[in-house]
Amino acid sequence: MELHINWNTPTNTVEIIQSLCKSVELVKSFTAKLEKNSHTINFHEFTSIVRQLEEVVRGIGENLSLIPLSTYGNHEYAEWAAKALSKDMKDVSFAVSPSRGSESKQQPQRLPSREEVETDLYSLDVDASAMNLHLSDTSQSYVSANQERSMSLGRNGSKNLSGAGSSLMAFPQLAQYVEPLYDTFFCPLTKKVMEDPVTIESGVTYEREGITKWFDRFADVAEIVCPKSGQSVKSRTISSNVALKATIDEWKERNEAARIKVARAALSLASTDNMVLEAIDDLRSICKSKPYNKVQIRSIGMLPLLAKFLEYRSRSIRFVTLELLRQLAEDDEEGKDAIIKTVDISTIIKMLSSNHTPVRHASASLLLELSKCQSCCYKIGTVAGGILMLIRAKYRQSTDESASETADQILKNLEILPDNIKLMAENGYWEPLLAHLVEGSEEMKMEMSSYLGEIVLGPDSMAYVAERASPALIQMVQSGNSLTRNAAFKALKQISCYHPNARILVEAGIMQIMVEEMLTRTINNEPMDSKSEAAAILANIIESGLELENFPVSTQGHTMASDYIVYNIIYRIKSTSPDDLNINFIRILLCLIKFPKASATIVSIVKETEASYNLIELINTTNEELEIASIKLLISLSSFMGHTLSDRLCKTQGQPGSLIKNPTEITRITEKHAISANFLSKLPHQNLALNLALVNSNTVPTVIKSISQIQMSGTRSSRHATSYFEGLVGVLVRLTTTLYDHQILTTARTHNFVEVLTELLTRSFTDEVQKLSAVGLENLSRQSIALSRPPNRKRSKILKLFFFRKCISIKLSKEEQFSLCPIHGGVCSSQETFCLLDAEAVERLLACLDHENVEVIEAALSALSSLLDDKVNVDNSVSLLSEKHAIPYVLNVVKEHKEEAVWQKAFWVIDKFLMKGGDVSISNISQDRLFPATLVSAFHHGDDHTRQMAENILRRLNKMPDVSNTMSFEDFVGNGSLKELLPRLLDEGWDDVPTLKVMNSDDMDDIGLTRQHKDALEIRSYLHDRALTQYGDQLEASGIGLPELLGLSNEDLSSQFGMKRGHIARFMNRSTACAPDPLPESYTLPARRRNSLPSRNNSIQKSQLTSAISNKLSMARSSKRSSSGSDFTLEQSMASFKIKDGYVFKGIVASMPAESRACGCVEPPPVVETVAAYSTIENISVQKLTPEYKIGMERLIKSKTPPMKASELWREKPAILVCIRRPGCIMCRAEAHQLYSKKPIFDALGIQLFAVLHEHIESEVKDFWPRYWGGAVLYDRGQEFFKALGGGKLLKDKFISGFLLNPRAIANYRRAKASGVENNFKGEGEIKGGLYIVGKGKSGIAYQFIERNFGDWAPPAEVIDICTRIQNQQNRQLDTTKSLKETAEE
Repeated sequence: MELHINWNTPTNTVEIIQSLCKSVELVKSFTAKLEKNSHTINFHEFTSIVRQLEEVVRGIGENLSLIPLSTYGNHEYAEWAAKALSKDMKDVSFAVSPSRGSESKQQPQRLPSREEVETDLYSLDVDASAMNLHLSDTSQSYVSANQERSMSLGRNGSKNLSGAGSSLMAFPQLAQYVEPLYDTFFCPLTKKVMEDPVTIESGVTYEREGITKWFDRFADVAEIVCPKSGQSVKSRTISSNVALKATIDEWKERNEAARIKVARAALSLASTDNMVLEAIDDLRSICKSKPYNKVQIRSIGMLPLLAKFLEYRSRSIRFVTLELLRQLAEDDEEGKDAIIKTVDISTIIKMLSSNHTPVRHASASLLLELSKCQSCCYKIGTVAGGILMLIRAKYRQSTDESASETADQILKNLEILPDNIKLMAENGYWEPLLAHLVEGSEEMKMEMSSYLGEIVLGPDSMAYVAERASPALIQMVQSGNSLTRNAAFKALKQISCYHPNARILVEAGIMQIMVEEMLTRTINNEPMDSKSEAAAILANIIESGLELENFPVSTQGHTMASDYIVYNIIYRIKSTSPDDLNINFIRILLCLIKFPKASATIVSIVKETEASYNLIELINTTNEELEIASIKLLISLSSFMGHTLSDRLCKTQGQPGSLIKNPTEITRITEKHAISANFLSKLPHQNLALNLALVNSNTVPTVIKSISQIQMSGTRSSRHATSYFEGLVGVLVRLTTTLYDHQILTTARTHNFVEVLTELLTRSFTDEVQKLSAVGLENLSRQSIALSRPPNRKRSKILKLFFFRKCISIKLSKEEQFSLCPIHGGVCSSQETFCLLDAEAVERLLACLDHENVEVIEAALSALSSLLDDKVNVDNSVSLLSEKHAIPYVLNVVKEHKEEAVWQKAFWVIDKFLMKGGDVSISNISQDRLFPATLVSAFHHGDDHTRQMAENILRRLNKMPDVSNTMSFEDFVGNGSLKELLPRLLDEGWDDVPTLKVMNSDDMDDIGLTRQHKDALEIRSYLHDRALTQYGDQLEASGIGLPELLGLSNEDLSSQFGMKRGHIARFMNRSTACAPDPLPESYTLPARRRNSLPSRNNSIQKSQLTSAISNKLSMARSSKRSSSGSDFTLEQSMASFKIKDGYVFKGIVASMPAESRACGCVEPPPVVETVAAYSTIENISVQKLTPEYKIGMERLIKSKTPPMKASELWREKPAILVCIRRPGCIMCRAEAHQLYSKKPIFDALGIQLFAVLHEHIESEVKDFWPRYWGGAVLYDRGQEFFKALGGGKLLKDKFISGFLLNPRAIANYRRAKASGVENNFKGEGEIKGGLYIVGKGKSGIAYQFIERNFGDWAPPAEVIDICTRIQNQQNRQLDTTKSLKETAEE
């Protein structure tokens, strides 16, 4: 066996010693293996191996002694350790006992035990280590831990090598640096080294505390004896032994210095974990004994070693290292600085996330101690992610409360530096920054606001920061310090960029201050332009969507839409003004122009001043953002003064040609390119001057090339490519409107506009491009008849003209033949005469009729209509379109789309086919079974033009319905109770069935109808709609109301009234018509007092629904298979709820009248007679519990939306809010169900439906929605809607007096029960509900119904009529706005 040794030893002293220690470890492991396998070798072989090992160790020791002294340098401790180790290695000897050699069969002798080998290898000279000093029994108790380990190792030889290596005294010669203790140092009583030695009368010295306790044991002085000598002591007098105390103190100093050196040597070697732990523990105890020892530890170069141990593999070592560093930093500024300079702070910070709790706490404690020094705070702040880890630790209170509290203290200490505060804010911890911003000094406020303007706020912190910082920042803006103002402006600008913060800023009073800064403040040598900053903040706030048109912004009462403000803004938009200021002014105007009042002011001022020229001049500026903003404003103004802008654009140098760039100059499509092209396409197409300017500037080739490039590359190359593409096509289309100009006509021919637009129909990327292409083709096709001419014929004697009746060619000679267009009658081509037939555009236009976009369909129909114009050969056009199956396309459009404009164009085309297509066309159209029903619906609901067209088609198809009654008036009345009223009905003008069916409550009261008469009229109206009048007399004679009849079973209807099975199904099917609800008994009483309607509604006439409403109603119908039946029922529904002229409303505030209860013994509670103020409901906080139900939606949406202001509900559309008393109540459910069943009507009227609950019971919401109510359900936590119904307090009624003793409530209950609604008794049911109809925006409450009796419903006819009035009012407002635009345009 041969031992291989690596003689390539390192040169560094420390590394040499570590390498030698590793060699020793190898020897140890090798020896252990020999011992383990001793039975495989004989004793002589074993002895030989051991001797070889001895030689190896001695050789290592010899080489170690040869290291020159200069190698150690200042590392004196390394020299001592090397000499001690070298001496022991030279003297090494392994004792091998042959005693087991004779035990059996030449088995090898037992190897010496590991302890024995290690003892021989590291034998300790105890005498030398103790310096031959005799230690008494007393002193033995205070031998240091290192000395004890050394001596015990040498005396009993039982320590293993690992234990020896882990001890600080592993190298015996190092023990000489630990000075021994003397017997006199120890107190005979406490057996410890004395801290305060005192001498008693016997001359023996004791520890003061110990001898004092000894004396206290004796009550009589005469009994006191010396504890050591036993000598009697006559006095308790003690005296300090100053000399001994000084000697002990000097010994401690020398001993501690030596122990520090020993620990330094041990940490340098770090052979084992135990050695490191013992060394650090010893250093910790040394630090505790005297503060000056910290200086000695630092001065000996201990910190670099400790820094390495922070990354040690052992968690225990990392923990004690952190604790030692904390001790070195405590109450020592120099220690903190030394640690910061030596130790990597990032390593300490990373330990905050350790999963070992002691290490985590120790690192936090160390950082807390270091953070008490300003330079350390700076160092901690510079660590990447350091503050973030501290913030995370702070908010982990639930998992580690101690570390959380420590991290909080560290962060507070770090606030001494503003940069650290900024870092905290950047990492989401805003409290320090906001606290200093609000309460700090002026310099600190300025610095914090400056940081706030630089930091990008996240959505989670935007609102919180705005609420805390806005008041302080606004106050800073008003200060005189320009630097402070500058910082505050930047911060406010940053906050205002987040639109939800706008309301917070407005409530803080920022509007008036910013307007003053922007318009009236005079800048005197300020280093910043506050006007631009103020304008930017205002623009951000206004762009948020808040309705600030009428918001006061000055002490003089000016609002944002007032002439003064608008004029000042427009006046300041000049090319000489700063670009940023111009941009922000334009942003403000872009928002204000959306308001009617402000838009009229803006248009007027721009027209009357040079503002339009200024805006157009800004297009040529070098600031691209300003260019874009200017063009956007011009686009908004184009709908009001398009021709004016077109003329002024043409008068501007370089325009309009510069708006369209050459494709070779475009590296990428930007917003500027897109917005410029759209500007040209939005200006009035018929403006000849602008169109000629585009042609003369050679813009058309550029447009054609750009379109071609985008078609090849697609619109994904840029997010603005689609908009740019639409604008380019719009520029081409605008030229097609002025083809009467020869120059433009030549351009269209040269570039073959028909071919380009036809290609765009099928290879289009957007609906807008398809629509524009169809519009352009229509314009071109309208010119075909004028451009198509017969061929030029040369006069010749041999010319022979041959006419063929059914031929479409003219033979001029044997050599030439011309094809004539069958539609236009001349020689046509797509390029020269723009013929759609030659361009094969007809098929593509027909394909567009299947498009989902109504505008595309309408444009395609218009283009096809150009082929059916009276100027062309309509017969041939119809024939050609029939061959291309145009009729099915058009019929499908009529059935699928209910828009008025689409109907009119489609009906016009169909009428042409019926007139010119002959029997074939009539047959093809008549075969569609659903088309007649659509025509009838249009006949009933369309405007005058649509009705006339539908009537013409129905007459041509011989399917015009007979609008007269299908039965006589007498047959409708029957032989029941109504028969006796015939004379009176005829006298009052109720002489036909349709008129009788729309009779309302007041009409009935005027004639004197009883409850029986009303029930009979209700039953016969219901039966008439279903052609079941044969059962009228029997049903009326039963005395059962319609709701109860509808609640009967099929067997009851068959047995009692003899109804057939099919008739029963028709009778019970309520989905086929929206029949009027049972008339409540309140209709028998005269109209109640009412408030007058607001002035904006006074002029609303109670007439039929407008054509726009009819269109929307048509859209709400069923799909193809059910449209035929549902169209009629929807119209019947509207007719049922139609209120005739002369009907007297109950008023804005309506409720069922009171009835006597318990024979007049119980008075009904009063109700409020006046409408609730809009301010009482505007700011109510509601939470949306469910959305509007859609097919396939989860039955109950579990995620609730956050609370919102009630005014957000009707900001865009009017709304009906039904205040539900209790969602489990049978009457409330029936009311909700009957109201929501009329949702198609309310959808057509543009009215939203909401149910409001005053308590939230999850199970009740699940049962209520969507079974009985499919609309959104709101939760009014504060019951504010219910309080508003009662004038500020809740309307309540008791069960006994309000229900059991109230015949009206019992009747309501029976009505609800007859509808088959289930109920339960969960929740509060005494708070009465009602209904609101609230107009759009801030127009107020249009109608308010109060539930006087349990189960009262707002009359559906009244609700629908109010909604109709609101819709008519909105239509008139739209018409007014349109007329204003037209007036401005003129």
